[in-house]
Amino acid sequence: MEQLKQLLDNLELISFQDISEIPEDKQHEVAEQIERLQDNLKQLNERKEYHG
Repeated sequence: MEQLKQLLDNLELISFQDISEIPEDKQHEVAEQIERLQDNLKQLNERKEYHG
């Protein structure tokens, strides 16, 4: 679970500047996928904390 937490921390470091370096026609899709992955990892982390 620690590696998933580290992944979440790393994803949160991605900036708009980073995304702007992706081809423009893919930026929106990549940003959405990053956000979706962040949300899923946060939910997993919250469940882990809740269930101990």
